[in-house]
Amino acid sequence: MIQNEVDHSLFYQHSPQGCIYLIVYVDDIVIIGSDQHGITNLKQYLSRQFQTKDLGKLWYFLGIEVAQSKDDLVISQRKYVLTSWKRLAY
Repeated sequence: MIQNEVDHSLFYQHSPQGCIYLIVYVDDIVIIGSDQHGITNLKQYLSRQFQTKDLGKLWYFLGIEVAQSKDDLVISQRKYVLTSWKRLAY
């Protein structure tokens, strides 16, 4: 994987099979991409090197809600905004 020059917490790999992006934030890792075989291999590699736990499909990360279907990915900060608004109101 190649580390992004601007955001050092972002790693990527592009190949004829597709792309893989890995984002690291403190002790959380998000892996997304179109190369499912490559993602499976990456998860296996990481589990051999580190103590990891696959939490399944991404649904919430850094204040961003993620809804996925077979064809779509929708992200929203609705929950974050509502929580922040309530804190400001008091």
